[in-house]
Amino acid sequence: MDPLRLTAVAIALAIGVFGLPALAGEADHEPDDTHEHGAAFFGEAKDIGGMDPLANVRIKGQVRGTTRFFIIQTDEDGRFRRAGMGLDVDAETVDVTCEKAGFKAVEVFKRRASSAKDAAVEVECLMEKVK
Repeated sequence: MDPLRLTAVAIALAIGVFGLPALAGEADHEPDDTHEHGAAFFGEAKDIGGMDPLANVRIKGQVRGTTRFFIIQTDEDGRFRRAGMGLDVDAETVDVTCEKAGFKAVEVFKRRASSAKDAAVEVECLMEKVK
């Protein structure tokens, strides 16, 4: 193989191997963006009949008394993460609901990681299969 073709193959492999994480969506380690977006929301949804993770649960967060909201779905592991709703939004004023066809929300827990204004907000949705 000539050197030019070998170099092209090496570059293509490097892009393929090192470029994949960029295409993978939410990464395990993301830069801290709270200085731009405020407190992040993250968490999981579980079926209370065994505490199994639930995929495709629709998580909605809405700032109380406004039309500002976000909607995100849990991944195949029942988890989600979303950047904050803005520096002007107090996470305590965000009401969170969880929905999935064939299930009803039994309990939605929302707690701050610390008392800091920009501390991440953990959400846990406990869902029960509708009979």
